[in-house]
Amino acid sequence: MAHSDTESIPIYSIQTILILLAPALFAASIYMVLGRLIVSLGAEHLSPIRIKWLTKIFVIGDVVAFLGQAAGGGIMSSGSASALHTGEVVTVAGLAVQLVFFSVFIIVSFVFHRRFKASTEAAAMRVPAKEMLRHRNWETVLYVLYAASALILIRSVFRLIEFAMGNDGVLLSNEVYAYLFDATLIDL
Repeated sequence: MAHSDTESIPIYSIQTILILLAPALFAASIYMVLGRLIVSLGAEHLSPIRIKWLTKIFVIGDVVAFLGQAAGGGIMSSGSASALHTGEVVTVAGLAVQLVFFSVFIIVSFVFHRRFKASTEAAAMRVPAKEMLRHRNWETVLYVLYAASALILIRSVFRLIEFAMGNDGVLLSNEVYAYLFDATLIDL
C-alpha cells in the first residue's frame, strides 16, 4: 500500500506503528527468560527484584511504552501537520519509557549475574569460556540475553533519535539507516 501511495500519512503511520512496536514483544520474551533462569538456578534470593515482580514490572513498562508509541502513531495518522508533530512527541515519550525500563532490566540482569557468579551455588556450575557454547550453561544463557538486549537497546536508541530529529531529519529521510540500525539488528 505504501509503495503505491507514498504521500499517504495514515498508511505511513500504520507502517511506522508496526515497525516500532515489534521489539517490545522481543523484550517481553527476554524478561521471561531471565525470570525462568533465576528460578531454574534456585537463586531467587540473589535477584535485585523479587521473581514474583520481575517480569510483571518490565512487561508493564513495555505496555506503557507500547501504548505511548501506538498513541503517537495514531495521532500521526490523522493527517494534519500539527498532529504529525504531536504524534512524534508522544512516540518519543513512549520510546524514552521503553529505554528507561529496558536499561533498568539490563542493570538488574547484570546485578543478578554478578551476585550469582560470586555465590557458592555457581562454583559447581562453572565452565571454561571456550566450552560455554557446547555446554549451554546458565552463563551462556545470560550472555545470549545480553547480546539480544544490546541489539534491542541500540535499535531503540536509534528510533528515539530518529523521531526526535523529526520528519526532516537525516535518519528518517535516508532509508539506509533504518535498514542498518533497525532491520539488521532485529533480524539477527
